[in-house]
Amino acid sequence: MADVMKLRVETGAIEVEVEDERGETLGSFRFNPADSNILKRYGAVVDFFNAVALDDKASDEEQLRQMNELADGIAGQFDYLLGYDVSEGLFGKCGPLSVTKNGDFFFEQVLEGVGRLIEQVTKKRLDKKLAKIKKAAAAAPGVKAQD
Repeated sequence: MADVMKLRVETGAIEVEVEDERGETLGSFRFNPADSNILKRYGAVVDFFNAVALDDKASDEEQLRQMNELADGIAGQFDYLLGYDVSEGLFGKCGPLSVTKNGDFFFEQVLEGVGRLIEQVTKKRLDKKLAKIKKAAAAAPGVKAQD
């Protein structure tokens, strides 16, 4: 029998709970907002949504079929963006095409929220890393820290 080795690493993933305006948990997901590939995936997801076009001249039955396909496509895009099957947890209680009070689709609010998390966490982690570098540079003899 072969030896099994494990390597456990810190990925930087965070747990995100999605709540409604009353504080009821709608779902949750884990992801690393500072993942080096997330910006590329985020851009691809935004491009997907920008390219969506529904045929408003189609029959009611056809429009319903298109909406169902779009809802499935949205779920798939969130799975791709976050790197694993998160769509059931995100959209199990509130479908992605649910229209919110302000007129946005639910998935739009989730996507914008993910974008804000990426920005906030990435900035915080980069600022922390830069502070360490500046401190180390200031302590090193003969090295002048740059701002």
